Amino acid sequence: MKYLHANTLRAAILLLISSPAAADCLAALNHSRATGLQVEGWMDNQGRPVPAANATAMSYALCVQTCGSGSHFRTWNVFSQQFSTWLLPFLALVSQLPFGANNRLDNLMSILLNVGSPTLGAYSVLLTLLNGRWVAHRFSHLPYPNAKSAGRLLNMLQQVPLKVTTEGGLLASLIVLPENDEWWASLLVWLDINYMYTWSFANVASIGWVVVAFSLTVANAFSDITTNSSPPLNSNGLAMAFAWLWLLPIVISWLQFGPRCDRVSLHRALRHANGHAWLATDTRDTIPVNAKLSRRAIELATRDENFGADEHRTPPVYNYARVFRWHAAAEAVYSGFSEASRRVEQRAPVEGTVWIAGNREVEVHPENRRGSMEHVSNYIRSEDVFRDRWISSGVVCRMFASSIFALLLTWGTISAAMLVEWLTPTIGLSCKSGSYLLYASVSTVAWILLVISSVLSSVPRPTSHLRQTAVFLRRFGKSLAVLNSAWIILICLFQFAGVYDTCWCNGSVLYLGSRSYTVWILTSADIAELWYPVAGGTVLASVAVLAFLAFTHILLDPQSTS
Repeated sequence: MKYLHANTLRAAILLLISSPAAADCLAALNHSRATGLQVEGWMDNQGRPVPAANATAMSYALCVQTCGSGSHFRTWNVFSQQFSTWLLPFLALVSQLPFGANNRLDNLMSILLNVGSPTLGAYSVLLTLLNGRWVAHRFSHLPYPNAKSAGRLLNMLQQVPLKVTTEGGLLASLIVLPENDEWWASLLVWLDINYMYTWSFANVASIGWVVVAFSLTVANAFSDITTNSSPPLNSNGLAMAFAWLWLLPIVISWLQFGPRCDRVSLHRALRHANGHAWLATDTRDTIPVNAKLSRRAIELATRDENFGADEHRTPPVYNYARVFRWHAAAEAVYSGFSEASRRVEQRAPVEGTVWIAGNREVEVHPENRRGSMEHVSNYIRSEDVFRDRWISSGVVCRMFASSIFALLLTWGTISAAMLVEWLTPTIGLSCKSGSYLLYASVSTVAWILLVISSVLSSVPRPTSHLRQTAVFLRRFGKSLAVLNSAWIILICLFQFAGVYDTCWCNGSVLYLGSRSYTVWILTSADIAELWYPVAGGTVLASVAVLAFLAFTHILLDPQSTS
C-alpha cells in the first residue's frame, strides 16, 4: 500500500506478492483516482490538498475508509526471506558473546542484558578495558618480583568476585616470599592457556556474515535510490541493520580482550595455585598455607559474603557490578607490591640489614625476601587501608569515559535507524521510528538503574534500606532489559510480517495528529531525497561503530590484554 513509485511495474509486482490486502487497497485507490471520484482527502506528499488526478497521498480518514484500519500482512515467503536476510545474521552474532556462568539461566540472562541494553553491554566492555589498562600501567613500573604478573592476573580476574585477604600475613607472604613465585607463574600459565575466550572460526564467520549482510543492505539502498526504484521495500532492512549494528563492535572488542569468564575453570585454577601457596612463620621457615589456614590471600568470594548477586555471575556483561570491589582488591595488592618495591630500591632486606646482590637472572636475591611473619608483614605494611576507600576518582573517571562511548554507540546506531524511518515519507514520528526510540530509551534507563544499583551495593556497611534499594533497582533494571530484548525482536518481526503496515502507522498519526496523511506514490523527487536519510544514517552509524572500535583499540595495548 505504502510507497509505490508511479509507473514502476517492478514495485507493483513486489507489493502484490508481499501483501495481497495491500494490492486490493491499491486497486481501489487507483480506481477512485482514475474515475475522478470527488472525495475529500486527496493530497500531495507534503500533505496539501490536491485534485484526485494529481494525488500521491491521502488523508488518514480516506485511507481508513478505502483500505481499512487493520494491518496488511505479508506472505510467508516474504517474511521468511526478510528474516533470514536481515535479522538472522545478527542473532547468530549474539551467540558469539562471551558467557561462562555456572548455569544456563545466567548465560541466557547475559544475552538478554546485552540485547535489551546495548548501553550496558558497551559500558561493561569499555570499563573492563579501561580497568585493564589502568592496572597494567599501575604495576608496570614496580621492580619487585612478580609485580607485572600480579597486574596481568588482576586484569584476567575481572570476571569473578575477587577477594583479597591481608590479615594473618596472607597477602604479605604471597607477595614477599620467594617460595610463592611458583604461585604467580602457575596461575598465569593456567589462565593464559586454558580459559581464554578468543577468536575461532565460528565467531569470525558470524562477524563476516554480519559485515557482508550490512554492506549489501546499504549498497542496495543506494542502488534503489540511484535507479529510481522503490527503496522503501528495503528500508525495513536498512533501519534494522542500523539498530543492531552496535552488536558488532561489542563482540569484536570482547574477542580482542579475551576475557576469562568460566567460573568453574577459574575456581579450579585458583584452587590449584593456592595449593602451592606458602606462609611465613614466627621463624624464617615457611609452611604451606593450607596446613594452617582455610583462607587464602587471593580467592573467589563465596555467595554468603557481602557481595551483590550480579558480582558472582561471571559473564563479562556483569563487570559493571564488580568494578568497585575489584578496584579495592587491585589497590590492596598494588599497595603491597609498591611498598616492597620501595624497600628494594632502598636495598632493605626483609629481615636484617645486609643486602645480598642479585644477578642478571634474579635481580632480587631470594635471601633478601625471607624473614619471620612479623618482618614479612611489616615489609609491605599490610594493614587494610583500603577498607573504607570503596570509591576513588580513578574509578569515577573510568566509569564516566565508559558511559560516554557506550551512549555514543547506542544512540549513534539506533538513531541512524530512527533517521531512516523518520525521513521516509510520510515524514515524522511513526510506529517504526517510535519503536526504535523506545528501544534506545529503555536501554539507557536500564543501564542507569543497574549502575546505580552497583554503586549502592558496594557501599561499606550499608543499611538495610540501602540494600533493599540496591536490590530493587537491580531487579527493575534487569526486568526492563529483558522486556526490551523481547521488544527489539518484536520490532523486527512486526516489520517483516507487515504489522506496521496500517493507515495509522504509515500516516505518522502519532506525530502529525489530525494532519496525518499516507503517502502511496513516491515521485522521482521523493526518491532522490531519500538519499539524505540513507547517507546520513550510514555515516552516523558507521562513525559511532568506528569511534567505539578505535577507542577500544587504543585501550588494548599488549600489556593490558596479555
